[in-house]
Formats: sequence, structure tokens, C-alpha cells
Amino acid sequence: MKVKLFYLLSLLLFGGMTGAIADEGALQQARLQLENGQLRSAMQKVEGVLSHEPGNVPARFLQARIHARQGRLERAIADYEALIKDQPTLVEAYNNLAALYVRKGNLEQARLILEQGMETHPAFAALYRNITAVYTEMARRSYTEARLLKEEMKPLELPQLTDLVQPPCEMGLPGRSP
Repeated sequence: MKVKLFYLLSLLLFGGMTGAIADEGALQQARLQLENGQLRSAMQKVEGVLSHEPGNVPARFLQARIHARQGRLERAIADYEALIKDQPTLVEAYNNLAALYVRKGNLEQARLILEQGMETHPAFAALYRNITAVYTEMARRSYTEARLLKEEMKPLELPQLTDLVQPPCEMGLPGRSP
């Protein structure tokens, strides 16, 4: 009886490890395929892992990267948002989500996401580099817009008053006495 129980426990333990090793191997292959532009094959491997382990964080992260490379930005954004919701300390997801917002031209949303990521991991250098780039681009755009407006705008002119409404002594100011 003890031998059978030990055998069953070993099978479960090592069988689970074999599955985890196989998943890691599949994800490594998918990463290489992604880097080589073989997006369909990479996605098939990732989906294979997610089919039996839907919560696999590295697989979900890789899936979002593949969606982004495929140009499916809305899907990639949804993937990263779901990852952040489930794994709020996954700083890489904040970074990549912000990068997608930049690609869409939404610098303000990118800034907010990077700031949220910095709250979870204040020492993550990539976030600082990227938020600096976002702030720089926001400033550049504001400066360009201001220059365009300056060329179109006339200087502000306010009318000058010609008379005092009240004599100075009635206003309690030094000056003439009655």
C-alpha cells in the first residue's frame, strides 16, 4: 500500500514537473519565434501552454507581446491590463502597456501607466527612461503647439482707462485734499 501511494505521489509530482519543463521549453521556442518574426508559430505554442494553464503569467505576457507585434494593439492592451489586474507588481506589463499607448499617440495615458508602475517598483530603470521620454515628447509637442499658436495670434491688447472713476481722496488715497 505504501509503495503504491509513493508511486502515485511521485508520478504526480514528477509528471507536474515534466509539464512545467515542457511549458518552459515551449515558451522559450515561442520567444525565439517571436524574435524571428514567426508570429503564428509563436502564438500556437503560447496558446498550447495557456490551454492547460490559463494563468501562466509568462505565457500571458508573451501572448500580449505577440499581439502587439501582430499590430493587434487593442487586444495587446487588453492582455496587459488583465495581467496588471491579476499581477499588480508585474512592472514589465506596465512598461509594455505604456509603450502601446505611446504607439497610439496617447501620451497622457502612457504617463499615468508608467507612474502606476513606478509605485509598484520604484527602482525599475526602464520605467524612468520611458517616463522621461514621454515627458520630453509631451514638452516637445506643447512647445510646437505654442509656436504655431504664436504665429497665428496677435498680441493681447487691453484698453487703457482715460479718467479716474473716483477722485483719489474719495478712495482713501493720498493726493488732493478738498
